[in-house]
Amino acid sequence: VGNPAAGRFASQEIDEAIRVAVSGGTRRRTSFELKRSEGRTVLRVSVRPIRREDGASAIVVVEDITQQRAAEEARNSFVAQAAHELRTPLTNIRLYVEQAIDASDTELEVRAQALNVINNESQRLERLVQDMLSVAEIESGSMSIHAGEVRLAQLLDTVSGEYVAQAKDKHIALKFELPPKLPVIKGDRDKLSLAVHNIVGNALKYTPEGGKVTVRVSWEQDEVRIAVEDSGIGIKDEEQGLIFDKFYRAKDSRIASITGTGLGLTLARDVIRLHGGDIGIKSEVDKGSTFTISLPARAA
Repeated sequence: VGNPAAGRFASQEIDEAIRVAVSGGTRRRTSFELKRSEGRTVLRVSVRPIRREDGASAIVVVEDITQQRAAEEARNSFVAQAAHELRTPLTNIRLYVEQAIDASDTELEVRAQALNVINNESQRLERLVQDMLSVAEIESGSMSIHAGEVRLAQLLDTVSGEYVAQAKDKHIALKFELPPKLPVIKGDRDKLSLAVHNIVGNALKYTPEGGKVTVRVSWEQDEVRIAVEDSGIGIKDEEQGLIFDKFYRAKDSRIASITGTGLGLTLARDVIRLHGGDIGIKSEVDKGSTFTISLPARAA
């Protein structure tokens, strides 16, 4: 109190705006954005002139809009990533449709291969669109589960079948180690399938050719555990707490060429938590990661 406003913001533009406002030289409000040199803080400074009987004065409002700007950047990044992710399967579908059309009646193997690729890419599109819809539910706080009976053995068998081709293409040994009997739990089958898909899909995506991904399932009295272990690139200790944040992607340079929206783990954890469980992680750079889904044997 009592100190001059000039110099407080380290901005000549703001100093000038305050000077003009208190001198009665303008009736307009002016706004500025400042990026603090330390950290990523973004401030919005608004200078509003006030007319009074005893002279002119000004109100200076300072708002921290760091989170708003970060959200905008994340949203723009998501749109760009989503557009890229959509373009790739759509292009593949178009190319293989043309190949299937051009194949002669005797080229049954070529046509079968094309149809297989089209099927896989359409499923990939379906999962991406589902991710987008689920993000909208998370943002609005309206994500909920529609509980019913979920046969885990069937769910995992479906996941296995959908990733066999991808694992084969990358020469990755994909194994599902299941106990002889698994419980029927209560939950939302579609959302649980989405969560498991995202965890297994990530393991395959970030495991180099020739690696291995193993899905181990254990069942105790009141808990089911699905552990997805890979021999991939691993995650740094300081990033393991961030990878579940929306739009976050690890800073490892090796994933720069791997497309992704940074939503899979966020959605997976939210879905599992809605079912009363959680997801844990153990990882070591260059040795691999293990994501463990824990679910109540009778999820609500």
